[in-house]
Amino acid sequence: MNTPYHISFNQFNLREEQFDHVSNLHGTMHTYRVMSHVLLLGMRTGALSEASSAFFAAYVHDMARKHDGYCTQHGPDAANYKLPEYISLFTENGVSAADIPVIGKAVAYHSLGKELSRNDPDWLTVALLKDADALDRIRLGENGLNPAYLRIPESHLMIEHARSLYFLTFNSPVDDFETVLKLALSINQ
Repeated sequence: MNTPYHISFNQFNLREEQFDHVSNLHGTMHTYRVMSHVLLLGMRTGALSEASSAFFAAYVHDMARKHDGYCTQHGPDAANYKLPEYISLFTENGVSAADIPVIGKAVAYHSLGKELSRNDPDWLTVALLKDADALDRIRLGENGLNPAYLRIPESHLMIEHARSLYFLTFNSPVDDFETVLKLALSINQ
């Protein structure tokens, strides 16, 4: 697969047992779409390094959910309890020791009801994850995604793309991340 990222995507397939709460709303397919959105946002913005970190954050971002309702704690829980389980996988795919706290910060902040300052050095990584996650709110219905909450201008240009990817994967769930990414890239062209 032709992307500017040096990630072995075939190593990022998910299983339901990786999640504390098995869910169609916040489970495997949602996570795959968020991972794809992060990578495409990185390509659109040119922020490949930040998008790589946000990709790894996306992989674990909802694993610590205990339910599908409103929850601000699952991000910090995923950063504290799930991220450590995957550090060796992430380092095999180019993550440095200095990247781990940034990935953890993105995971923790994705569910918090507060924003990082734009002056924070990790703002873009966090914003990429939050916007990628928000783009998949299309799964909640036509009014599920409020564009006013998107942080990055390029995210606004991906709303129709997110809708298309959701409908492609909703009707035909897949077992591996690479298939979802290929679908996302084909829509993007």
